[in-house]
Amino acid sequence: MVFNRAISLLILIYSVASLGGIARADRSQSLTLAQALALTLQKSPELDGVSWDICAAEARILQARLRPNPELMLESEDITGTGSYKRGDQMQNTLQLTQLVELGGKRQARVRISQSERQLADWDYQIKRIEVLKQTTVAFIDVLTAQSRVDLAEEIVGLAQKVASITQKQVEVGKISDIEVTRSSVAAAGARVDLEQAKQDLLVARGYLAAQWGAVVPDFTSVTGDLERIRPHPELETLRARLGRNPQLARWTTERERRRAVLASAQAEGRPDVRLGAGPRLIGKGDDVTLVATISVPLPLFNRNQGRIAETQANLSKVANEQRAAETRAYAQLNEQYQTLVRASEQLRILERDVLPGANTAVTRILEGYNVGRYSQLDVLEARRTLNDARAQRLRILAGYQKASADIDALTASPIDLPCLNTNSKPGRHSQPTHN
Repeated sequence: MVFNRAISLLILIYSVASLGGIARADRSQSLTLAQALALTLQKSPELDGVSWDICAAEARILQARLRPNPELMLESEDITGTGSYKRGDQMQNTLQLTQLVELGGKRQARVRISQSERQLADWDYQIKRIEVLKQTTVAFIDVLTAQSRVDLAEEIVGLAQKVASITQKQVEVGKISDIEVTRSSVAAAGARVDLEQAKQDLLVARGYLAAQWGAVVPDFTSVTGDLERIRPHPELETLRARLGRNPQLARWTTERERRRAVLASAQAEGRPDVRLGAGPRLIGKGDDVTLVATISVPLPLFNRNQGRIAETQANLSKVANEQRAAETRAYAQLNEQYQTLVRASEQLRILERDVLPGANTAVTRILEGYNVGRYSQLDVLEARRTLNDARAQRLRILAGYQKASADIDALTASPIDLPCLNTNSKPGRHSQPTHN
Protein backbone atom coordinates (compact mmCIF):
# COMPACT_ATOMS: atom_id res chain seq x y z
CA MET A 1 0.00 0.00 0.00
CA VAL A 2 1.26 3.40 -0.98
CA PHE A 3 1.62 5.87 1.87
CA ASN A 4 1.73 9.44 0.67
CA ARG A 5 3.26 12.52 2.19
CA ALA A 6 0.04 13.34 3.97
CA ILE A 7 0.12 10.15 5.99
CA SER A 8 3.81 10.65 6.81
CA LEU A 9 3.12 14.17 8.06
CA LEU A 10 0.15 13.10 10.14
CA ILE A 11 2.03 10.16 11.66
CA LEU A 12 4.76 12.62 12.64
CA ILE A 13 2.18 14.87 14.27
CA TYR A 14 0.70 11.86 16.06
CA SER A 15 4.14 10.81 17.32
CA VAL A 16 4.82 14.28 18.70
CA ALA A 17 1.44 14.28 20.42
CA SER A 18 2.06 10.84 21.89
CA LEU A 19 5.33 12.04 23.38
CA GLY A 20 3.51 14.78 25.24
CA GLY A 21 4.15 17.55 22.73
CA ILE A 22 0.61 18.84 23.26
CA ALA A 23 0.24 19.79 26.86
CA ARG A 24 -3.13 20.56 28.36
CA ALA A 25 -1.84 23.85 29.69
CA ASP A 26 -0.98 24.96 26.15
CA ARG A 27 -4.35 23.92 24.79
CA SER A 28 -6.10 25.80 27.56
CA GLN A 29 -4.71 29.04 26.10
CA SER A 30 -4.85 28.71 22.31
CA LEU A 31 -4.96 25.87 19.81
CA THR A 32 -2.98 25.56 16.59
CA LEU A 33 -4.03 23.46 13.62
CA ALA A 34 -1.16 21.02 14.22
CA GLN A 35 -2.45 20.40 17.75
CA ALA A 36 -6.02 20.00 16.53
CA LEU A 37 -4.97 17.44 13.92
CA ALA A 38 -2.87 15.50 16.44
CA LEU A 39 -5.77 15.43 18.92
CA THR A 40 -8.03 14.12 16.18
CA LEU A 41 -5.59 11.33 15.34
CA GLN A 42 -5.30 10.40 19.00
CA LYS A 43 -8.92 10.56 20.12
CA SER A 44 -11.30 10.65 17.16
CA PRO A 45 -14.26 8.31 17.88
CA GLU A 46 -14.74 7.82 14.15
CA LEU A 47 -11.17 6.61 13.66
CA ASP A 48 -11.43 4.34 16.69
CA GLY A 49 -14.52 2.72 15.20
CA VAL A 50 -12.88 2.09 11.83
CA SER A 51 -9.81 0.55 13.48
CA TRP A 52 -12.06 -2.21 14.83
CA ASP A 53 -13.03 -3.04 11.24
CA ILE A 54 -9.38 -3.95 10.65
CA CYS A 55 -9.43 -6.28 13.65
CA ALA A 56 -12.62 -7.88 12.33
CA ALA A 57 -11.02 -8.37 8.90
CA GLU A 58 -8.00 -10.08 10.49
CA ALA A 59 -10.35 -12.39 12.37
CA ARG A 60 -12.04 -13.32 9.08
CA ILE A 61 -8.64 -14.34 7.67
CA LEU A 62 -8.13 -16.60 10.66
CA GLN A 63 -11.54 -18.17 10.17
CA ALA A 64 -11.05 -18.64 6.43
CA ARG A 65 -7.88 -20.65 6.99
CA LEU A 66 -9.60 -23.22 9.20
CA ARG A 67 -10.48 -26.62 7.79
CA PRO A 68 -13.85 -28.35 8.38
CA ASN A 69 -14.11 -30.25 11.65
CA PRO A 70 -14.15 -34.07 11.56
CA GLU A 71 -17.34 -35.83 12.64
CA LEU A 72 -17.68 -38.82 14.96
CA MET A 73 -20.67 -41.07 14.33
CA LEU A 74 -21.95 -44.11 16.22
CA GLU A 75 -24.34 -46.32 14.29
CA SER A 76 -26.12 -49.36 15.81
CA GLU A 77 -28.00 -51.94 13.69
CA ASP A 78 -30.05 -55.01 14.53
CA ILE A 79 -30.31 -54.07 18.17
CA THR A 80 -33.34 -56.29 18.70
CA GLY A 81 -35.94 -58.11 16.69
CA THR A 82 -37.43 -61.55 16.40
CA GLY A 83 -35.92 -64.96 16.10
CA SER A 84 -32.16 -64.93 16.10
CA TYR A 85 -32.16 -61.13 16.44
CA LYS A 86 -34.17 -61.19 19.65
CA ARG A 87 -31.26 -61.37 22.07
CA GLY A 88 -29.05 -58.96 20.09
CA ASP A 89 -26.64 -61.62 18.98
CA GLN A 90 -26.68 -60.16 15.45
CA MET A 91 -26.30 -56.55 16.61
CA GLN A 92 -23.72 -54.42 14.76
CA ASN A 93 -22.17 -51.24 16.25
CA THR A 94 -20.11 -49.00 13.99
CA LEU A 95 -17.97 -46.16 15.30
CA GLN A 96 -16.96 -44.02 12.35
CA LEU A 97 -14.83 -40.91 11.96
CA THR A 98 -15.66 -38.84 8.88
CA GLN A 99 -13.87 -35.90 7.34
CA LEU A 100 -15.00 -33.50 4.61
CA VAL A 101 -12.20 -32.93 2.12
CA GLU A 102 -12.66 -29.64 0.27
CA LEU A 103 -11.61 -29.79 -3.36
CA GLY A 104 -11.27 -27.21 -6.09
CA GLY A 105 -9.35 -24.67 -4.01
CA LYS A 106 -12.27 -23.62 -1.80
CA ARG A 107 -10.15 -22.92 1.25
CA GLN A 108 -7.54 -20.97 -0.72
CA ALA A 109 -10.30 -18.90 -2.33
CA ARG A 110 -11.79 -18.08 1.08
CA VAL A 111 -8.39 -16.95 2.32
CA ARG A 112 -7.86 -14.77 -0.75
CA ILE A 113 -11.23 -13.09 -0.20
CA SER A 114 -10.47 -12.42 3.45
CA GLN A 115 -7.01 -11.08 2.68
CA SER A 116 -8.46 -8.72 0.07
CA GLU A 117 -11.06 -7.55 2.57
CA ARG A 118 -8.27 -6.92 5.05
CA GLN A 119 -6.49 -4.72 2.51
CA LEU A 120 -9.76 -2.92 1.79
CA ALA A 121 -10.15 -2.30 5.52
CA ASP A 122 -6.71 -0.66 5.45
CA TRP A 123 -7.81 1.54 2.56
CA ASP A 124 -11.05 2.42 4.34
CA TYR A 125 -9.06 3.45 7.38
CA GLN A 126 -6.88 5.70 5.23
CA ILE A 127 -10.00 7.19 3.64
CA LYS A 128 -11.58 7.83 7.02
CA ARG A 129 -8.34 9.30 8.40
CA ILE A 130 -8.10 11.82 5.56
CA GLU A 131 -11.82 12.58 5.92
CA VAL A 132 -11.71 13.29 9.66
CA LEU A 133 -8.55 15.36 9.30
CA LYS A 134 -10.22 17.39 6.57
CA GLN A 135 -13.26 17.84 8.81
CA THR A 136 -10.98 19.03 11.59
CA THR A 137 -9.27 21.47 9.23
CA VAL A 138 -12.63 22.83 8.04
CA ALA A 139 -13.85 23.13 11.64
CA PHE A 140 -10.62 24.94 12.54
CA ILE A 141 -11.19 27.36 9.64
CA ASP A 142 -14.75 27.94 10.88
CA VAL A 143 -13.47 28.86 14.35
CA LEU A 144 -10.79 31.12 12.89
CA THR A 145 -13.43 32.80 10.71
CA ALA A 146 -15.83 33.15 13.63
CA GLN A 147 -13.09 34.83 15.69
CA SER A 148 -12.51 37.32 12.86
CA ARG A 149 -16.24 37.99 12.65
CA VAL A 150 -16.33 38.76 16.37
CA ASP A 151 -13.39 41.13 15.93
CA LEU A 152 -15.19 42.81 13.03
CA ALA A 153 -18.44 43.05 15.00
CA GLU A 154 -16.60 44.64 17.92
CA GLU A 155 -15.10 47.25 15.59
CA ILE A 156 -18.54 47.97 14.16
CA VAL A 157 -19.97 48.42 17.67
CA GLY A 158 -17.13 50.81 18.52
CA LEU A 159 -17.74 52.81 15.36
CA ALA A 160 -21.49 52.93 16.03
CA GLN A 161 -20.88 54.19 19.54
CA LYS A 162 -18.51 56.83 18.19
CA VAL A 163 -21.15 58.02 15.72
CA ALA A 164 -23.76 58.09 18.50
CA SER A 165 -21.45 60.25 20.62
CA ILE A 166 -20.87 62.70 17.76
CA THR A 167 -24.60 62.81 17.08
CA GLN A 168 -25.37 63.63 20.72
CA LYS A 169 -22.89 66.52 20.68
CA GLN A 170 -24.38 67.93 17.49
CA VAL A 171 -27.88 67.75 18.93
CA GLU A 172 -26.71 69.56 22.05
CA VAL A 173 -25.36 72.47 20.00
CA GLY A 174 -28.49 72.53 17.85
CA LYS A 175 -26.92 71.47 14.57
CA ILE A 176 -29.26 68.50 13.93
CA SER A 177 -32.64 67.20 15.05
CA ASP A 178 -33.25 64.98 18.09
CA ILE A 179 -34.41 62.18 15.79
CA GLU A 180 -30.82 61.67 14.72
CA VAL A 181 -29.96 60.55 18.26
CA THR A 182 -32.65 57.89 18.06
CA ARG A 183 -31.42 56.79 14.66
CA SER A 184 -27.81 56.48 15.84
CA SER A 185 -28.91 54.65 19.01
CA VAL A 186 -30.88 52.14 16.95
CA ALA A 187 -27.85 51.57 14.70
CA ALA A 188 -25.62 51.02 17.75
CA ALA A 189 -28.12 48.57 19.26
CA GLY A 190 -28.28 46.66 15.99
CA ALA A 191 -24.49 46.44 15.98
CA ARG A 192 -24.54 44.99 19.50
CA VAL A 193 -27.11 42.40 18.41
CA ASP A 194 -24.82 41.39 15.55
CA LEU A 195 -21.92 41.13 18.02
CA GLU A 196 -23.86 38.80 20.30
CA GLN A 197 -24.79 36.65 17.30
CA ALA A 198 -21.16 36.49 16.24
CA LYS A 199 -20.13 35.41 19.75
CA GLN A 200 -22.76 32.66 19.78
CA ASP A 201 -21.62 31.47 16.36
CA LEU A 202 -18.07 31.31 17.73
CA LEU A 203 -19.18 29.15 20.66
CA VAL A 204 -20.93 26.76 18.27
CA ALA A 205 -17.86 26.58 16.01
CA ARG A 206 -15.57 25.89 18.99
CA GLY A 207 -17.86 23.10 20.16
CA TYR A 208 -17.90 21.49 16.73
CA LEU A 209 -14.11 21.64 16.50
CA ALA A 210 -13.71 20.04 19.93
CA ALA A 211 -16.16 17.30 18.91
CA GLN A 212 -13.68 16.15 16.26
CA TRP A 213 -11.61 14.50 19.00
CA GLY A 214 -14.58 13.51 21.16
CA ALA A 215 -14.55 16.44 23.60
CA VAL A 216 -17.98 17.43 24.91
CA VAL A 217 -16.78 20.82 26.15
CA PRO A 218 -13.97 22.72 24.35
CA ASP A 219 -10.76 22.69 26.39
CA PHE A 220 -9.23 25.59 24.47
CA THR A 221 -10.06 29.28 24.53
CA SER A 222 -9.18 30.27 20.97
CA VAL A 223 -7.35 29.10 17.88
CA THR A 224 -4.21 30.53 16.34
CA GLY A 225 -3.75 30.74 12.60
CA ASP A 226 -3.52 32.98 9.57
CA LEU A 227 -6.79 33.01 7.66
CA GLU A 228 -5.39 35.46 5.12
CA ARG A 229 -2.55 33.25 3.98
CA ILE A 230 -3.02 32.54 0.28
CA ARG A 231 -0.66 29.81 -0.80
CA PRO A 232 -0.01 29.04 -4.47
CA HIS A 233 -1.46 25.85 -5.93
CA PRO A 234 -0.20 23.82 -8.90
CA GLU A 235 -2.01 23.89 -12.20
CA LEU A 236 -5.21 21.89 -12.52
CA GLU A 237 -3.60 19.23 -14.71
CA THR A 238 -0.86 18.70 -12.13
CA LEU A 239 -3.49 18.23 -9.43
CA ARG A 240 -5.42 15.80 -11.62
CA ALA A 241 -2.29 13.68 -11.96
CA ARG A 242 -2.15 13.45 -8.17
CA LEU A 243 -5.66 12.08 -7.83
CA GLY A 244 -4.31 8.57 -8.16
CA ARG A 245 -2.84 8.96 -4.67
CA ASN A 246 -6.31 9.35 -3.23
CA PRO A 247 -7.19 6.16 -1.28
CA GLN A 248 -10.75 6.32 -2.63
CA LEU A 249 -9.34 5.73 -6.10
CA ALA A 250 -6.32 3.61 -5.19
CA ARG A 251 -8.54 1.08 -3.39
CA TRP A 252 -10.15 -0.05 -6.65
CA THR A 253 -7.15 -2.21 -7.53
CA THR A 254 -7.70 -4.14 -4.31
CA GLU A 255 -11.45 -4.23 -4.91
CA ARG A 256 -10.86 -5.82 -8.30
CA GLU A 257 -8.67 -8.50 -6.68
CA ARG A 258 -11.37 -9.17 -4.10
CA ARG A 259 -14.00 -9.70 -6.76
CA ARG A 260 -11.70 -12.03 -8.66
CA ALA A 261 -11.27 -14.01 -5.46
CA VAL A 262 -15.05 -14.11 -4.98
CA LEU A 263 -15.45 -15.42 -8.53
CA ALA A 264 -12.80 -18.09 -7.90
CA SER A 265 -14.63 -19.06 -4.71
CA ALA A 266 -17.94 -19.37 -6.58
CA GLN A 267 -16.30 -21.55 -9.23
CA ALA A 268 -14.71 -23.70 -6.53
CA GLU A 269 -18.09 -24.14 -4.80
CA GLY A 270 -19.37 -25.66 -8.03
CA ARG A 271 -16.90 -28.53 -7.73
CA PRO A 272 -18.05 -31.39 -5.46
CA ASP A 273 -16.23 -32.22 -2.25
CA VAL A 274 -15.39 -35.68 -0.96
CA ARG A 275 -16.42 -37.01 2.41
CA LEU A 276 -14.24 -39.85 3.74
CA GLY A 277 -15.05 -42.08 6.69
CA ALA A 278 -13.54 -45.07 8.47
CA GLY A 279 -13.93 -46.94 11.75
CA PRO A 280 -14.40 -50.27 13.51
CA ARG A 281 -17.60 -52.31 13.41
CA LEU A 282 -18.38 -54.67 16.33
CA ILE A 283 -20.55 -57.67 15.40
CA GLY A 284 -22.75 -59.44 17.93
CA LYS A 285 -21.43 -59.18 21.47
CA GLY A 286 -18.07 -57.92 20.28
CA ASP A 287 -16.45 -61.19 19.40
CA ASP A 288 -15.84 -60.09 15.82
CA VAL A 289 -14.53 -56.74 14.64
CA THR A 290 -14.39 -55.45 11.08
CA LEU A 291 -13.17 -52.24 9.51
CA VAL A 292 -15.65 -50.06 7.66
CA ALA A 293 -14.65 -47.35 5.17
CA THR A 294 -16.98 -44.96 3.35
CA ILE A 295 -16.60 -42.37 0.63
CA SER A 296 -19.34 -40.07 -0.62
CA VAL A 297 -19.29 -37.60 -3.50
CA PRO A 298 -22.31 -35.47 -4.53
CA LEU A 299 -23.20 -35.71 -8.18
CA PRO A 300 -23.26 -32.24 -9.78
CA LEU A 301 -26.16 -33.02 -12.08
CA PHE A 302 -28.37 -29.99 -11.39
CA ASN A 303 -26.70 -27.48 -9.08
CA ARG A 304 -23.20 -26.54 -10.15
CA ASN A 305 -23.45 -23.08 -8.59
CA GLN A 306 -24.16 -21.60 -12.03
CA GLY A 307 -26.19 -18.64 -10.72
CA ARG A 308 -23.62 -17.60 -8.16
CA ILE A 309 -20.83 -17.84 -10.75
CA ALA A 310 -22.78 -15.66 -13.19
CA GLU A 311 -23.45 -13.11 -10.43
CA THR A 312 -19.79 -12.82 -9.45
CA GLN A 313 -18.73 -12.56 -13.09
CA ALA A 314 -21.12 -9.63 -13.53
CA ASN A 315 -19.82 -7.97 -10.38
CA LEU A 316 -16.25 -8.35 -11.63
CA SER A 317 -17.14 -6.98 -15.06
CA LYS A 318 -18.71 -3.83 -13.65
CA VAL A 319 -15.75 -2.90 -11.44
CA ALA A 320 -14.12 -1.01 -14.31
CA ASN A 321 -17.26 1.10 -14.75
CA GLU A 322 -17.47 1.80 -11.02
CA GLN A 323 -13.82 2.82 -10.97
CA ARG A 324 -14.32 5.20 -13.90
CA ALA A 325 -17.37 6.66 -12.18
CA ALA A 326 -15.36 7.24 -8.99
CA GLU A 327 -12.56 8.86 -10.97
CA THR A 328 -15.05 11.08 -12.80
CA ARG A 329 -16.60 12.21 -9.53
CA ALA A 330 -13.15 12.95 -8.11
CA TYR A 331 -12.22 14.94 -11.23
CA ALA A 332 -15.45 16.92 -10.97
CA GLN A 333 -14.91 17.65 -7.27
CA LEU A 334 -11.32 18.70 -7.91
CA ASN A 335 -12.35 20.98 -10.76
CA GLU A 336 -15.10 22.54 -8.63
CA GLN A 337 -12.74 23.29 -5.74
CA TYR A 338 -10.01 24.54 -8.08
CA GLN A 339 -12.44 26.94 -9.74
CA THR A 340 -13.44 28.08 -6.25
CA LEU A 341 -9.78 28.96 -5.60
CA VAL A 342 -9.49 30.84 -8.88
CA ARG A 343 -12.75 32.71 -8.30
CA ALA A 344 -11.88 33.54 -4.68
CA SER A 345 -8.42 34.79 -5.65
CA GLU A 346 -9.90 37.14 -8.23
CA GLN A 347 -12.62 38.34 -5.85
CA LEU A 348 -10.05 39.05 -3.15
CA ARG A 349 -7.93 40.96 -5.64
CA ILE A 350 -10.88 43.15 -6.61
CA LEU A 351 -11.93 43.72 -3.01
CA GLU A 352 -8.45 44.63 -1.81
CA ARG A 353 -7.61 46.80 -4.83
CA ASP A 354 -10.88 48.52 -5.70
CA VAL A 355 -13.43 48.13 -2.90
CA LEU A 356 -11.90 48.19 0.56
CA PRO A 357 -9.52 51.15 0.11
CA GLY A 358 -12.32 53.30 -1.31
CA ALA A 359 -14.82 52.18 1.32
CA ASN A 360 -12.35 52.94 4.13
CA THR A 361 -11.57 56.35 2.70
CA ALA A 362 -15.26 57.14 2.28
CA VAL A 363 -16.05 56.27 5.92
CA THR A 364 -13.14 58.35 7.21
CA ARG A 365 -14.02 61.42 5.16
CA ILE A 366 -17.77 61.20 5.76
CA LEU A 367 -17.20 60.88 9.52
CA GLU A 368 -14.94 63.94 9.44
CA GLY A 369 -17.53 65.85 7.45
CA TYR A 370 -20.36 64.61 9.66
CA ASN A 371 -18.51 65.93 12.70
CA VAL A 372 -18.67 69.46 11.25
CA GLY A 373 -22.19 69.11 9.83
CA ARG A 374 -21.24 68.59 6.19
CA TYR A 375 -22.88 65.15 5.83
CA SER A 376 -26.07 63.64 7.24
CA GLN A 377 -26.28 60.57 9.39
CA LEU A 378 -27.80 58.69 6.47
CA ASP A 379 -24.54 59.28 4.61
CA VAL A 380 -22.62 57.88 7.59
CA LEU A 381 -24.84 54.81 7.87
CA GLU A 382 -24.62 54.08 4.14
CA ALA A 383 -20.82 54.44 4.11
CA ARG A 384 -20.53 52.18 7.17
CA ARG A 385 -22.85 49.59 5.63
CA THR A 386 -20.81 49.51 2.43
CA LEU A 387 -17.55 49.04 4.33
CA ASN A 388 -18.98 46.43 6.71
CA ASP A 389 -20.49 44.45 3.85
CA ALA A 390 -17.19 44.50 1.98
CA ARG A 391 -15.22 43.31 5.01
CA ALA A 392 -17.76 40.57 5.78
CA GLN A 393 -17.67 39.49 2.14
CA ARG A 394 -13.89 39.31 2.31
CA LEU A 395 -14.10 37.05 5.36
CA ARG A 396 -16.54 34.73 3.58
CA ILE A 397 -14.30 34.55 0.52
CA LEU A 398 -11.19 33.85 2.63
CA ALA A 399 -12.99 31.07 4.50
CA GLY A 400 -14.23 29.59 1.23
CA TYR A 401 -10.73 29.74 -0.22
CA GLN A 402 -9.20 27.93 2.74
CA LYS A 403 -11.92 25.25 2.75
CA ALA A 404 -11.48 24.68 -0.98
CA SER A 405 -7.73 24.29 -0.38
CA ALA A 406 -8.43 21.72 2.33
CA ASP A 407 -10.74 19.83 -0.05
CA ILE A 408 -8.04 19.79 -2.73
CA ASP A 409 -5.48 18.56 -0.21
CA ALA A 410 -7.84 15.74 0.77
CA LEU A 411 -8.61 14.83 -2.84
CA THR A 412 -4.93 14.69 -3.76
CA ALA A 413 -3.94 13.20 -0.38
CA SER A 414 -1.54 16.09 0.19
CA PRO A 415 -0.44 17.31 3.63
CA ILE A 416 -3.19 19.29 5.29
CA ASP A 417 -1.63 22.51 6.57
CA LEU A 418 -4.38 25.11 6.26
CA PRO A 419 -4.70 27.68 7.64
CA CYS A 420 -1.07 28.69 8.22
CA LEU A 421 0.52 27.04 11.25
CA ASN A 422 2.28 30.28 12.17
CA THR A 423 2.37 30.22 15.96
CA ASN A 424 3.37 33.87 16.02
CA SER A 425 -0.11 34.87 14.90
CA LYS A 426 -2.13 36.34 17.70
CA PRO A 427 -5.43 34.74 18.74
CA GLY A 428 -8.63 36.76 18.74
CA ARG A 429 -9.52 39.14 21.52
CA HIS A 430 -12.57 37.14 22.47
CA SER A 431 -11.20 34.13 24.36
CA GLN A 432 -13.70 32.28 26.47
CA PRO A 433 -13.11 30.86 29.96
CA THR A 434 -11.69 27.35 29.96
CA HIS A 435 -14.00 24.56 31.13
CA ASN A 436 -12.40 21.72 33.01
